[in-house]
Amino acid sequence: MKKFIPLLVGLFFLSLASCELSDDDGTNFVYEAVEITNAKVPDTFELGKVYQIDFNYAIPTDCYIYNGFEFEPTDKTERAIFAISSVIERDDCKEIVDGEGTDSFNFEVRYTDTYTFNFYTGEDENGEKQYLTYEVPVKQSVRN
Repeated sequence: MKKFIPLLVGLFFLSLASCELSDDDGTNFVYEAVEITNAKVPDTFELGKVYQIDFNYAIPTDCYIYNGFEFEPTDKTERAIFAISSVIERDDCKEIVDGEGTDSFNFEVRYTDTYTFNFYTGEDENGEKQYLTYEVPVKQSVRN
């Protein structure tokens, strides 16, 4: 029995050495900003309040998986919003007709200046980023 135990221990360690600990199946993906097709923003903001802003984004093929959005301040009251997807690198991606999703974020109004929201829609033929732009003025709350 004493000779059997070292043999078992040796086989155990040999089996561990032959196991692949990675679960990488060779599938690669990249992150990509996808088109925001429209957004719903209020006509005006009130200082100090929080507003929900909804937007729709396009999913062109079944290789795209929506991951959320990036919110980038570009000035004191200007924001750029990007819808981000993981894109699986495959050759057999199928186009999705009317592939659209919806997301939202809460936005707190902290300044009295007009806010500008630039929702990314893609790039033009020169590689320049294009945006849907919404300007929302801030009204002062009337206090008695």
